Amino acid sequence: MTLLRRGVALAAVVGGLTLLGSPGPAYAAEERPLCKAYEKNTGGGAPQKADTQTALVPERVAPFAIMRIAEAQKVSKQGQGIRIAVVDSGYSRSAQDYHGTVAAGLISQIAPKAALSDHPVLKVGQEKSTVDAKRMVAELNSLAKGNAKGLIVDIGLPATQSAPGLDTAVDTLIKKGAVVVMAADWSGIITDTDSRDIATKAFPNANDSVVTVSASGTWASDPDFTVLPNSNADVAAPTYGAPSKTLFGQPCWVDSISTSFASAEVSAVLALIWSTNPGWSASQVIDRLYSTTSGVEGQGGRYWGAGVVNAYDALTRPAVEEAAEPPEVEQAPMAREKVDPLAAVRENAIWWGIGGGGALGLGLVLRPLFSRRKGSM
Repeated sequence: MTLLRRGVALAAVVGGLTLLGSPGPAYAAEERPLCKAYEKNTGGGAPQKADTQTALVPERVAPFAIMRIAEAQKVSKQGQGIRIAVVDSGYSRSAQDYHGTVAAGLISQIAPKAALSDHPVLKVGQEKSTVDAKRMVAELNSLAKGNAKGLIVDIGLPATQSAPGLDTAVDTLIKKGAVVVMAADWSGIITDTDSRDIATKAFPNANDSVVTVSASGTWASDPDFTVLPNSNADVAAPTYGAPSKTLFGQPCWVDSISTSFASAEVSAVLALIWSTNPGWSASQVIDRLYSTTSGVEGQGGRYWGAGVVNAYDALTRPAVEEAAEPPEVEQAPMAREKVDPLAAVRENAIWWGIGGGGALGLGLVLRPLFSRRKGSM
């Protein structure tokens, strides 16, 4: 790849924003502003610098440490050759909401060599923002027109209502070989007082092959949070204290437990797995993710699927081979009876012997009778 092409590819990763630094193991060592400090972009250039602070999460229980990201990067190809479509609020300089930028930042921290594309679907309002389901259909259809091999679609903001063609677009992507990942909930879906299963309220939800991601905690000092129960959830990932980027390109700490950001993390972990095993199908990559999850005390909650993602185990744990069925033993053919060329002679001799013996016996029985008759004459 030429330097020019490489520069264009790298610039595409963050849509014109400053590229993320290489991810390092010191997750909680730097001082950064909270990602939510730059929640909205109202125009007028770069904002004033926000106050910085060290994330209130010990390094050993930080999200990337829990998922063993640094170890996984050392044994992976770090997303090389994999494309991740970020279906969120957008991460370009014109994005108005921080969701998409933080999601793209998390992905690039975990899978720095993956190629990202921006697919904004959020309508930002003064009081409330909503997901444009029709726009989501259009974005997914545009992705389905190309080659879906090696494509991961991260739907960080599920829709609150379906739209004609939404499920069909997802089905098409999956049939063409893409992996579709979706957040299990979003704050715009329901009211704070509703704690029922929201599986039927987050869209798309008609395809069981979609990887639905919930969010888990990290440790006792996590902020109060409620992950809405979604019975479609497949895996969970921790987000509080993870390093990312703000709307304006500065480093920041994720200061919430969010399924949207958990979805981005899982998409990036899938990119690590797939780039290291490029011959695998989408189903094989997903199965590997599910079969290597791990639980950590204090994490999880209601409806969090197979468990917390473990990137290192997904790349290194030996595959569990299915017990092989005993081979069918083919029954040996019955031995052919040997042909005896003297069988007929022996059979005749036996019958002649029986006949001759019978005649001799009869003669011996009748001999006295004939002798008496002859003497009396």
